[in-house]
Amino acid sequence: MGRHTPESLVRRLTNNASEMEKPVHRVDHSSTTNDGNLQHSRRQDSRSMEALKQLFCGGMAGSAAKTVTAPLSRLTILYQVHPMVTTKEDRPRYSMSIRGGITKIVERGGFMSLWKGNGTSCLHRFPFSAINFYCYEGVLDLLKGSQRMAEEDEDSEFNTKEVSTLSRLVAGAVAGTTACVACYPLDLVRTRLTTQLEGQESYRGITDAFAKITRHEGFGGLYSGLGPTLMVAVPNFSISWAVYGSLKEYALEDDLFYNLRKVDSSGEPKLGFILTVLCGACSGTLSTLVTFPFDTVRRRMQIQGQHLAPEDRMTGLQMIRQFLKNDGVRGFYRGLRPEVLKVIPMVTTMFTTYEWLKEKLMT
Repeated sequence: MGRHTPESLVRRLTNNASEMEKPVHRVDHSSTTNDGNLQHSRRQDSRSMEALKQLFCGGMAGSAAKTVTAPLSRLTILYQVHPMVTTKEDRPRYSMSIRGGITKIVERGGFMSLWKGNGTSCLHRFPFSAINFYCYEGVLDLLKGSQRMAEEDEDSEFNTKEVSTLSRLVAGAVAGTTACVACYPLDLVRTRLTTQLEGQESYRGITDAFAKITRHEGFGGLYSGLGPTLMVAVPNFSISWAVYGSLKEYALEDDLFYNLRKVDSSGEPKLGFILTVLCGACSGTLSTLVTFPFDTVRRRMQIQGQHLAPEDRMTGLQMIRQFLKNDGVRGFYRGLRPEVLKVIPMVTTMFTTYEWLKEKLMT
């Protein structure tokens, strides 16, 4: 059963009453309106509290997923920036294979070096998730009205404000841009900590990195590479939100996936574990393939202040031209394999952790 606004219920009840007898209509209209306003206020408070719980669950789930896939994430970044940090010009690649890359990291810095920079990544996850979540929901409310139905009620027969793919694209783009700009310094520090070579560390930790970047490069140094990053974030979140939402609707409506759905206590069909992982993996893989070239450019721009003299630093456009000249189109996709390989374990860990925490907090 869909969720109705108090005002719509009032109109429906009072209109039916007026057809039978008008005196009853006048009395019931007043009392029902007051009750409706009270219910609406309580519903808004309940929705805010539920949103905070979902935010906490999402932040913890994201941190857990980042931690599980941190070795693959670090390997991806090392592949992307290797020509800028290597001391051996005759070795254009960090490693010829994923296994060889993991082995190389462990040999140089020990097993725990696979998680170098993960603390910053987890610290980045909470404010990023918070801003992204609230902006996305807020933009959808602006586009479709604050009384739009909850996501789980969108397929209801009473839903007159269904969220379109275009609305998801716009909301995802705005949310991704806002969250990216607000949390970008943490992302930059994480990249620099991740790419430090063992024995040649420039920073002792997060606080030291912030202090040295600000002192040597100015406040603007914390936003080096922001342009290419936005070229990653905006289409990435737009594609992710739109593709996941569309696949979810298709999976809930098509009989082909009937046995993979689950039914909640209210009788509404939901995505089961396998469908959630598949939808998340498809949306994540597609967005990665589209945006990965700009991700490679932004990673190099983030660390050039650490490795290059001011006169040797390049703009995003200059770096793209250098890529095409030296490596061709394939150079933009260095590190793609570990990035794609981490999609399924990341989605699986995130979903499992989120559902477990939600069950503990919301029951």
